[in-house]
Amino acid sequence: MRIYLLRHGNAEDARPGVSDAERALTEEGWDRLKRAAPAWRALVETPGALLVSPLRRAHETAAIFADAVKFRGEVRTERSLLPDSPATLALNQIEIEALSGMQSVALVGHEPHLGYLLATLLTGHPRQSIPLKKGMLVAVETESSASLVASLRFALSSKAAAELT
Repeated sequence: MRIYLLRHGNAEDARPGVSDAERALTEEGWDRLKRAAPAWRALVETPGALLVSPLRRAHETAAIFADAVKFRGEVRTERSLLPDSPATLALNQIEIEALSGMQSVALVGHEPHLGYLLATLLTGHPRQSIPLKKGMLVAVETESSASLVASLRFALSSKAAAELT
């Protein structure tokens, strides 16, 4: 199974009167992700499932990603992708997708959550983290359908992705 992990793009700073859940991408965040989209289109096979954190900035990032990779399915909101959720919850969701026969899945979320999830997939150690920059897309591939041990396919910042096109 191929697993794509995408951290949301640059978002508004926290400010009084605006909940963390409602923080939107900045204009720069939108621009950087849109410039990365052509590289995503070239590198990413359309995932069978797209799972997204409930937070606004993740949904906005997922919309750009879905358009870039021609994902036409239902974008599923998953609380297991909230920034403070244990990585094991998202790992369980990936396992459910794998057991259902899904060939690829994309997850859009936040740090520190995605860093712990990536480290768990690559090393098997849930207490280590491999942090993702804002707008970074990482692809890993599991060794078999019976295992969530994965190997790295690529890790691409939004800036590096924009330079590829």
